[in-house]
Amino acid sequence: MTQHSDGVGSIEELHQAAREATGLDDFGSDEYLEGLQVLLDSFENEADLTPHGKVIARKMIVGALSGRAISEAGFARYPEHVDVPIERPIFVSGITRTGSTALQRLLSADPMHQGIEMWLAETPQPRPAREKWSENEDFLRADAFYRARQQNEPDLMKVHFMGAEEAEECWRLLQQTMFSISFECVSYVPAYSKWLAQQDWTETYARYKKNLQMIGMNDPDRRWVLKSPSHVFAIDEIMKVFPDALIVRTFRDPRTSMASTFSLAEQGKHDMSNAFDREAIGRTQLDLWARGSENFNRARARYNPDQFVDVDYKDFVADPIGTVEKIYSQFSLPFTEEAQRAVETSHQGSLAEHRRPSHQYSLEDFGVTAAEVDARFAGLV
Repeated sequence: MTQHSDGVGSIEELHQAAREATGLDDFGSDEYLEGLQVLLDSFENEADLTPHGKVIARKMIVGALSGRAISEAGFARYPEHVDVPIERPIFVSGITRTGSTALQRLLSADPMHQGIEMWLAETPQPRPAREKWSENEDFLRADAFYRARQQNEPDLMKVHFMGAEEAEECWRLLQQTMFSISFECVSYVPAYSKWLAQQDWTETYARYKKNLQMIGMNDPDRRWVLKSPSHVFAIDEIMKVFPDALIVRTFRDPRTSMASTFSLAEQGKHDMSNAFDREAIGRTQLDLWARGSENFNRARARYNPDQFVDVDYKDFVADPIGTVEKIYSQFSLPFTEEAQRAVETSHQGSLAEHRRPSHQYSLEDFGVTAAEVDARFAGLV
């Protein structure tokens, strides 16, 4: 891979690395370049990246550019993807650490539903039949990578389990346009954060839809179940692109969700950014997710309330299957016997020891008080 010895790399160097990784050189229209430049400037001037952090930042950006090139090749190879319908997709859109991942995976277990598997988010392509995955080089590469992470990072996996075959968050598809809060959740990039907060995400979600249409070409009758905490920042844009979307908002006591979020950010940053210390994590992540909750509430008031369902974390933990059934009922979706069996099987699988949550955290470790959290989230949950 082409690398820059002193930093993350220039725009051209990063594109060249993506070309070498994929053998592709078409990155589509250039609207993403502004965000890429703002991000690189933030990495250079604000993040105080460690040597290891520069490697991680390069990998994140090259991965996003590679995904973009892979999608462009897929769009050209499968022009019929534009005719694939996406009807009443479910967006699980709670902020971080509110049970949204577990809920998405249960909803995705229904044979009539589909989520974005990790390996397809990284290398978008029409989803092959499950029995063919072991013959797909992209799947095998991702499977080996995440199995190694499961062995080497067991504590992180108990906080957020990852596997190539698992239904996962959407941020890798959103990253293709350089619109992604993922960067500000692992590093200190305030200029990029400020820039992103001022952007309209409509074109990002239009591209996101094209990716879904291509990935789901072989499963056009299965409903999409999608999840990312960042969806709370883009409800208006989601509704423009998917006007019949069904929105599930998960919520939890903010004192607990924020403390857990801070701890996850500390584990997830992998000592990437010296400036992203505990105090910076507490300050930036509290601001980020309070703003996201404010944006969600403002946007939600503009749409049909029948398109929204709220899920309390406590209720979900107490009765996962009943919570899923409630969602189906409120959205007038058929909760068939086959769906119920699949959801129950998925739930039992999530209770395995290697996936059982084991997570300790405290607000005070990150310089944040309970009173500050209460003040920022007052009236938002």
